[in-house]
Amino acid sequence: MRKPDAVIQAYNGRPTVFVDGVAQSFPGFNPKSVREPFETSLPFFANHKMGVYIIQAMMQNFWRGDEIFESPSAPEGELLYDVDEQASAVLAQDPDAYIMVRFTPSPPMSWRELHPQELVITEGRTTGSPSLASNLFWETMSRVSAAIVAYCESSEWAHRLIGYTNFHVTEGTHIPVDQGWLYDHNPLMAHCWRSHLREKYQSDSVFHEAYGTEKSSLDSATIPTDPLLGNVPEVAEYLYWQNSQDNPGLRDYLELQRDLWHQRFRQVCLAMVKSVDRNVIFLYDALKQTQMGWNLTGFFGEHHSWRPAYPEVLAGSGHMSVASLFDAPGCDGLMTPLDYQARGIGGVCEAEGIADSLILRGKYYFAEMDQRTSPVGDREYGTPRNSAEFSAVTWRNFAAAWTRGFNAYWFDIGGGYYDTDSHHQVISRQVAAIKESIHWPHETMPGIAMILDDTSVLETNGAGNYLNEAVMWEQKMGLARCGVPHRIYLFDDLTLDNFPDHRVYYFPNLFRVDDERLEILKEKVFRNGNVVLWGPGSGISDGRTTSPDHASKLTGFSFDMLRLNTQRRIILTNFDHPITGDVSSDTILGGPLAYGPVLFPTDGTELGMALTKWQANQVGLAVRTFGKGTRMDVSDETVLGHGDYASIFTTAIPIPANLWRGMARYAGAHVYCSENDILMADLSLVALHSMKSGTKTIRLPSRSKVHDIVSNTPISSATDEIIFELSAPETRIFRIDQL
Repeated sequence: MRKPDAVIQAYNGRPTVFVDGVAQSFPGFNPKSVREPFETSLPFFANHKMGVYIIQAMMQNFWRGDEIFESPSAPEGELLYDVDEQASAVLAQDPDAYIMVRFTPSPPMSWRELHPQELVITEGRTTGSPSLASNLFWETMSRVSAAIVAYCESSEWAHRLIGYTNFHVTEGTHIPVDQGWLYDHNPLMAHCWRSHLREKYQSDSVFHEAYGTEKSSLDSATIPTDPLLGNVPEVAEYLYWQNSQDNPGLRDYLELQRDLWHQRFRQVCLAMVKSVDRNVIFLYDALKQTQMGWNLTGFFGEHHSWRPAYPEVLAGSGHMSVASLFDAPGCDGLMTPLDYQARGIGGVCEAEGIADSLILRGKYYFAEMDQRTSPVGDREYGTPRNSAEFSAVTWRNFAAAWTRGFNAYWFDIGGGYYDTDSHHQVISRQVAAIKESIHWPHETMPGIAMILDDTSVLETNGAGNYLNEAVMWEQKMGLARCGVPHRIYLFDDLTLDNFPDHRVYYFPNLFRVDDERLEILKEKVFRNGNVVLWGPGSGISDGRTTSPDHASKLTGFSFDMLRLNTQRRIILTNFDHPITGDVSSDTILGGPLAYGPVLFPTDGTELGMALTKWQANQVGLAVRTFGKGTRMDVSDETVLGHGDYASIFTTAIPIPANLWRGMARYAGAHVYCSENDILMADLSLVALHSMKSGTKTIRLPSRSKVHDIVSNTPISSATDEIIFELSAPETRIFRIDQL
């Protein structure tokens, strides 16, 4: 039978899978590939007539030792379903559904035992992880990825097969770095290291000048050791922001990992493309810039404490400057889990992958909703404890997906997560809503944009602690709860013609300033009455030295600088400004994390004092206006143009919800909700997730027709606000058609 043609195209404002020219909404389910839970869970979902099922090709059936099989060997034991059995079972119960095949090409133990010389060597020991410098591994990994694709393309169920997902060894990150080991001392990596240095420095004299030493030559240079693994007093004095001559080994090593990862990612993509003779969708589990500062071991490691310093996982895995990879042949988008950190009841749904950047670039994001449930997933990663929590959490997750322009599917990693009638009463309506969502126009509303520089670690000591606070927790704390929709982009996205207008721009880690970046900011950000919030180290480096003068060039403030690591807190002192007028008098920003140097603004309008070090009456939060200022500063916003904006500098993070809301109002953003509940919105939808029962009010940008998505009932034919009773925990989602 003829195989389908599957491509990604824009439809109603969002990247959409088209199969044989027809747009697909794709409610999806990924069953566990073990016989008993597979056979139990499948009928529940088949009853809903799903759009797509994600099934798994078992790596051990295609790869043993150095041998790659063109056809899979039999599963080991009777418990596992092979990929053919899974496909046959799906199509027997839901014959009109499509199939995607996922696989994780991690090296089997038989290969590792044959090739220990290809594995990462950390500071003193060999790990079980293949080195990014191992040509043998990545060639073999590419071959097995291609073999799986080629086999599935030849299968009798290929007439329902529309794509593949490669989960990249360990879902894109590098396990040794996850575990706190940044540097790979394998001789293969040492060879790449010297080649990288020769290409960059060309001569020993230039190399010696950069490193401030003549102890080694380009031909004998050794891979650095990690200062973050030193004794506590030394690490405590190791400044977070660094001059280039103080951390040249870190910079060069991270650049090498970037080059290797880009090479490997493209290598795998190309191998898969060459295995098909038609259009299919290729998705990957990688490129998780949304989670800069991610501490995997600190979060997932049951017996591992949080470290005072740990390497930044994404940069250490080579995930820098990733925007260039979105256009790699064979890359149609990402399929990653939803962020596990604070994703339970009352928490926030964020994508692990950099979803908003993908959507801007016309790529597809399919979010893996690994929503563990009791009793199967008792006490695991935000597990709902009852039916009400299950409904609230899963509706929140889908609301996040719809309003951000992507899709999400149910993933049953444990087996039995969803196998109850009560869960499927909820799921039945969610499947129907996903099918309806194909008709909802998507457009980003002007709100708050978090702009990430995924090369920022080059200007630091390599630790991820600050970024965990400034990026990951900022998303989940104040930013998601301020009543204004937010998005998360890469700095590179600002150069795109279709970058949407926002009102507030937050730069948590734009540590390096240069003329090229300033021109981009002047063109896209410093204009039209916007508000720009600068994180504590904004502009502190020019790529060579750290200085308050560099920060002044970027932010417009003058600064004092204190060259030490210290905790940071700010107490508000000025409540007469529009930003702080509605903020509680006991609001204190910041926390116990110590990092430095510290920049204190010395001009502008003071909003708060720094409770830092010895509290020397330094300002910690200040605002300056440029040109005509913000939309609140003028009676007619049409007079605003380039050079009209406000700049806010903060010495401490995170920022509480009420302060975010004040900044958004000052910038002229529409505030949907004035309570600190989780708010999600785009042109067609607005949703609210809360742990507090009571009367809720959502104010709409204009008079609209309103329909309740969850209950599938009309609310109003014409209104500019939605007033409703919420029984916590609950998520309410409303379709809005502007009149």
